[in-house]
Amino acid sequence: MLDLLRGRGRRVYKSRHALTYLFNVFTFVGTNPGKTRTHKYYTLYYTYSLTVNFICCLFCPLSFHIGYIKSWHLLNTTELLAAIQNAVQVTGIPIKIFFITWNMRRLQSVIPILDELDENYKSAKDLLKIRKCVRGCCKMIGFFCLPYYSYEITTIALGVWQNRAPLAAWVPYLDGQRAAWEYWTIVVWDIFVMFFLLSHQLGSDTYPPIYINIIRTHVQLLVERVELLGSDKTKSAEEHYAELLGCIRTHGQIKRIVNLIAPVISVTLFTQFATSATTLLNWFGDVEFPENIISFAYFTCLTLQILPCCSSASYLISDCELLPNAIFHCNWIERDRRFRKTLLFFLQRTQTPLRFSCLKLFVVKLETSVAIGKFAFSLYTLIQGTEVGGKTEN
Repeated sequence: MLDLLRGRGRRVYKSRHALTYLFNVFTFVGTNPGKTRTHKYYTLYYTYSLTVNFICCLFCPLSFHIGYIKSWHLLNTTELLAAIQNAVQVTGIPIKIFFITWNMRRLQSVIPILDELDENYKSAKDLLKIRKCVRGCCKMIGFFCLPYYSYEITTIALGVWQNRAPLAAWVPYLDGQRAAWEYWTIVVWDIFVMFFLLSHQLGSDTYPPIYINIIRTHVQLLVERVELLGSDKTKSAEEHYAELLGCIRTHGQIKRIVNLIAPVISVTLFTQFATSATTLLNWFGDVEFPENIISFAYFTCLTLQILPCCSSASYLISDCELLPNAIFHCNWIERDRRFRKTLLFFLQRTQTPLRFSCLKLFVVKLETSVAIGKFAFSLYTLIQGTEVGGKTEN
């Protein structure tokens, strides 16, 4: 599997390979059991899946909210916002887990369509573009791991250094102030919980940009094919017309992929936008060392959750806008009437770029991520004016 990341050991890459690491993450967190497995494996896997997802989806949101409510009057504004932001993020995870698990077959149904699209590309130049896409998507998983698990390490280390529970979450029957073994049990539990919560976040936050980048690659390949339509004078009129129909078919397959994954991305990304707008609050606060290390790591994670997807969606819109220009500039003048009439139909179908939206409320693009930051700053200013938090600093 590492050959996908290193780019060695394979002569031909397929677009489906870009999803390999992503589905491995889904399998690890218990939302993708796979197909060709024994009955014994399924029993163990579903037991593991139910245990992990019960903790992440039901227990953790309750635990995190009870934790900051019980300590409401003991926290200053910065500490209270930090506790609330963790609770809000954890509350959004079950929504994303549910929709991804419910639509896992829909996400996997894209793979046969990608195999059909790959059949159109045999040249070294086209295969190199697919290869770069595969390596980029696999590296994206590894790139996301660095800040995500760095945040866990810094949070746990700072909590132990300050002799407090790292997550300030409620754990039944345990009190870290009573005995050392109870405190260390809570620390081990926090490590376990954070690891699986962040693994869930890793899968739900990386699948939108990965799918969008795969779509972008095939749109770019289609643009290059369209630019060459009708230019080969050695081909007959029937062959030119068959090439045009092939491009129209490819465009339809790309739109099928978008229609399959857009409803899933719409809900999970809206959840991410909503939680990020709220949980960016603590970054604007007056945080001092060493808490500012955790705040910076947290801010980096939130930026990765929304910025790559918004950026990829904006680039996809730009790539789609090149397609009508490529159609217009192909060699349609020398082709017959049937070719030109079909080309007009194709031109009309490509006038609207492929876009992703959040619950049809707003379009996902780069400007959206900037608006999230503006909203978070305005909300923090409002909270500061109300002087939330019962503890005052001397």
